[in-house]
Amino acid sequence: MQAGEYIHDHFTKIVVRSQVAIAFTLLLLLPAANFFYPTDYGLKAGIHGVSAILAIVIGTYLTHRAIPLIKGMHVRLESLRRWVLFATVLNLAGAISGNWIYMRYRGQDGPRDWILAHVPNFHNVLMEFKEFVSLFPFPLMLAATFTLYYYGMPIQYRRDITRFVGITILVSWSFLLLGFAAGLVLAKLRFV
Repeated sequence: MQAGEYIHDHFTKIVVRSQVAIAFTLLLLLPAANFFYPTDYGLKAGIHGVSAILAIVIGTYLTHRAIPLIKGMHVRLESLRRWVLFATVLNLAGAISGNWIYMRYRGQDGPRDWILAHVPNFHNVLMEFKEFVSLFPFPLMLAATFTLYYYGMPIQYRRDITRFVGITILVSWSFLLLGFAAGLVLAKLRFV
């Protein structure tokens, strides 16, 4: 007995969209709680946390849009260009806010001093790695954005360029994920 093609009905779409909205809201509430954390750096930490979460969510969505580009499939480039531009702005916001909160990390009696005193290998390996890997997503996304806007709609007929854009998005997301995971470990060890 063969199963027929599954067709999403209206109720299923509502359930799926509701689940995504609830999960996204809960995910954003985690860094938004930093705004209320009893520290002088709650605003900085909150802005950086929210921009990092949004960058991860949009970057993850773009990886699903990048796979068809790499395979040479037809994609809606107008929509993709806007999403990539939005992801570029979010990555810039994450880098700027990360450098803003980094001053506290390196400051007197900051998390860096505590980490060096208690787990120096963590700082010497993971944090030195995180400091640089977290900066890579912005220039990569900027390159993808520039390429999409420079070549415009005729890019659909240039498989080499669409592959370049797709691979750039995937590599950017990989660096973004590595930096995000290292940042979560840092926040777990010692909050700013």
